[in-house]
Amino acid sequence: MAQNFHRYILMVLGILLIYFLVVFPALGKILAGVAILLIGMMYLGGGFKSFSGGLLEKILTKSTNTKLKSITFGVITTILMQSSTLVSIISISFLSAGLITLAQGIGIIFGANLGNSAGSWLIVGLSSINISSLAIPLIVCGTLLNFQKDNLLKGLGSILMGIGFFFLGVDYIKVGFESYKSVMDLSAFNVEGFKGVLIFVGLGALTTGVVQSSHATLAIIIAALLSGQIGYENALAATLGTSIGGVVTAVVASLNTNIEGKKLAIANCIFNFSIAIIVIVLFPTFVNLVDLGAKVLGIAQDNLALKTALFHTTFNLVAVILMSLFIKQIVLFLNKTIKAPRDKDMDHPLYLDKNILNYPDTAIEALQKESIHLYNNAFAMIAHTIGFNRSDIKGKESFENIIQTKKWFSGDVDLDYLYRRKIKVLFDAIMEFSTKAQSYVEDEDKNHRIFSFKIASRNIAEATKNLKLIQTNMKTYCASANKDLAAQYNKMRKDLGELLRSVEELKLMDEESAFLIITQLKSAKELLKEKDYEVLAQVEELITHKKISVTNGTSILNDNSFIAQIALQLIEAVEITFLKVGWEDGLEKPLKKRAES
Repeated sequence: MAQNFHRYILMVLGILLIYFLVVFPALGKILAGVAILLIGMMYLGGGFKSFSGGLLEKILTKSTNTKLKSITFGVITTILMQSSTLVSIISISFLSAGLITLAQGIGIIFGANLGNSAGSWLIVGLSSINISSLAIPLIVCGTLLNFQKDNLLKGLGSILMGIGFFFLGVDYIKVGFESYKSVMDLSAFNVEGFKGVLIFVGLGALTTGVVQSSHATLAIIIAALLSGQIGYENALAATLGTSIGGVVTAVVASLNTNIEGKKLAIANCIFNFSIAIIVIVLFPTFVNLVDLGAKVLGIAQDNLALKTALFHTTFNLVAVILMSLFIKQIVLFLNKTIKAPRDKDMDHPLYLDKNILNYPDTAIEALQKESIHLYNNAFAMIAHTIGFNRSDIKGKESFENIIQTKKWFSGDVDLDYLYRRKIKVLFDAIMEFSTKAQSYVEDEDKNHRIFSFKIASRNIAEATKNLKLIQTNMKTYCASANKDLAAQYNKMRKDLGELLRSVEELKLMDEESAFLIITQLKSAKELLKEKDYEVLAQVEELITHKKISVTNGTSILNDNSFIAQIALQLIEAVEITFLKVGWEDGLEKPLKKRAES
């Protein structure tokens, strides 16, 4: 019912919009210009994405290790992509995936705001020439290239189409204002002084928030200024407003990310709101500063459009210089005040973000980190089920001594509850994310690597499910008065504890040492089969000498088999999850065969 009502409302709004555009063709031209410009932005961003092929991720993670580099990266990528929103969303996504720090993300966001001011210079330049004749050839050439199978040609085609539509959109907006000044008469809002500044800051922010593009709003502002509908100072105020309205898209994008992504979106708000307040309070000073800058740069004082672009760059540059001094303080403030909702039981994916799906290298790294997150949860469940604290596993004390001197883990281990809250939620997320990620990958090796994380997460999930089969007997018989029976079960505890400890040591080792442990774990899989025969012989001997009952012997054999299965599943998961670059020849080929079968 509600869905049908929503459809009817959209149909009515669509009909009303068509009516007004027919009755007021000038308004149609202006709105068409906004729509075409937005289409251009979409194509431009998509074209640059297709060229990344992992390059953007690598630059982002390796070339933003200082404040200056982070800001420079934000400036350059925004100038290239002509979208601070796109750079902001990418930064939020990569921060959510744990690939950059919050401080790096803040630097990129600050740089993106400065880089965004390049768009105002471009729009001013396009508004002063006849660009419609150039737009159509670009769109036609881009369309032809976009039909090619080669990804590079398709990417180039998208960029050409984006530039063409961008040019065409600016031209439509300019013509709309020039031809029909009375249709969208902004002169009614022209108010002098502080009140006028506030009104036009609000108009700029509102327009940008609605159309979701500061570039589109800037095109409207420049066109209205050139047509004489608004005054110079009001145009400056509206330009300032675009920075406030521009935070909307980034905030909306952060709603589906983890807490780190939300912190970065808030940092963007802090940047833009802070400079807006400063400029509003010191507005006459900034106007004089622009006049001075225009003289230095040789810009004529009556060239109001170029001075508007200079104003856009000036206040963003001032903001970057001032705010970059406080990045460390902003990080501390955000970490202290913005915290995840406290649900100590239900876990959530920490690194999987749908916005990085079409970046294969980043998606693989996020999957690896999330698989380690899943393993860490399983590690705690397994350790507690066999009676150890996590500190026992991570420590250096021998398990023989731990078993003899320390009590069984005293916490409540509800395996069904913990499985749903700690394991299944992450397992489901990894399966969904990896399946979607594979649809973006054409490289066979990367596809198999993504597939391998499905195997790893499934093995971890199965290992924790099998814990329920041993839980009761393990706790009961380890404390049995029958020393021979207790010894068999404590041996199982020790073996599984040793495996968990090896994996914890693996996390801290250099690549060469870690590779040796991985190799040893592979060999241990074969030893698990031999151990079955060894345990069977021991049980037969104990039964023969009447040291344990036949029922006890059956329990030992069954539980030892379950322990061996858990160990095997963990080893196979660890081989995949902790795989390092350069180890693929030894570990990836079996996975490929399994995937093909």
